Amino acid sequence: WMAAHARKAGIMVRQVEDEIGVINMTIGAAHAGVRAMCATSGGGFALMSEGLGMSAMIETPVVVINCQRAGPSTGVPTKTEQGDLWQMLGAAFGDYPRVIAAPLDIGDCFKLIPEIFNLADRFQCPGLVLCDLLLSEGRLSVHPNDLDFNQNIDRGELITANGNGNGAPSALATNGDYKRYKITDSGISPRAVPGVPGHIHTVATDEHMEDGVLISDEFTNPIKRRAMMEKRMRKVAGIEAAVPPPSLSGPRGADITLIGWGSTKGVIEEACEILNEDGISANRLQIRWLVPLHGEAILEILKDSRHTIIVENNYSGQFARYLRSETSFVPDGHIRKYDGEPFMPHHIVEAVKEQLTGRTKLSVPMHEIMV
Repeated sequence: WMAAHARKAGIMVRQVEDEIGVINMTIGAAHAGVRAMCATSGGGFALMSEGLGMSAMIETPVVVINCQRAGPSTGVPTKTEQGDLWQMLGAAFGDYPRVIAAPLDIGDCFKLIPEIFNLADRFQCPGLVLCDLLLSEGRLSVHPNDLDFNQNIDRGELITANGNGNGAPSALATNGDYKRYKITDSGISPRAVPGVPGHIHTVATDEHMEDGVLISDEFTNPIKRRAMMEKRMRKVAGIEAAVPPPSLSGPRGADITLIGWGSTKGVIEEACEILNEDGISANRLQIRWLVPLHGEAILEILKDSRHTIIVENNYSGQFARYLRSETSFVPDGHIRKYDGEPFMPHHIVEAVKEQLTGRTKLSVPMHEIMV
């Protein structure tokens, strides 16, 4: 659709030879000053990982969408799964600021992309979207009024030749002394696109000084390396402040709290309705922002929960492990599904009732084969 309507929409769509070319062209376009994104699935994202590291080092914002499928390898490419969370968390190597979000439904995909573009632009870092086949090839009816076509666009501290950027006046270079990677309290440096007079600078994947001059081969520069690393990582606090924490839906003090992330929102919501009708009070906590996670806010929400169960479409409980690693929180039970099909509401309802009897702490529903 985007390719067919590219001219009318004022965008450019390219089918590139491979995923390495895709991520590098995306970074190049973003470096030139336009908003750029690319999409792939788990195997393609693996090839893009080194490119993400380049985006982080040169502080160029890109948005990458990973539509998860049932893996590993080719796996079941036409089926869905939530199996790439740890792949996203460990993408590229080294420490760098990033944003990772998992849209809750198809309508939320429409809302999330402008939000994550704003964050990537503002903090000059990669923005990663963890989608899945259920959403990317699913259908949802939405009311036109629910689609906001006039969302705010924040390009951050961008300096352009025509003056349309948002770069602070103090960033304007005098006598050619522009510092692309200027050390600031926020960690955000004024970003000039190529071609702005007086803003010549070096951009490369090596570690560098404020003006972009490389220092990676100078073993005598640990002080400069540390200063630049700390500058980049100061963005993490700003990102956390800019992203809202999750909130609990449903009655507090419920018998059951179902915890999910991303595309399981709809089925968990319906399962809660059924449980409440059956006399089992249930509420839900759905995680949209994975990085930053807002672990303290999650613990505050869950501290009064009577019985917590994490629901996710993978074998190993990837989000449960992530939540535990960040907060030490351990749920009372798990519901997991990894047969390539999404959850149905009755899968969750039956699993909750099974776990409340004390028979098990891990339920793995079997999807009914429909001919």
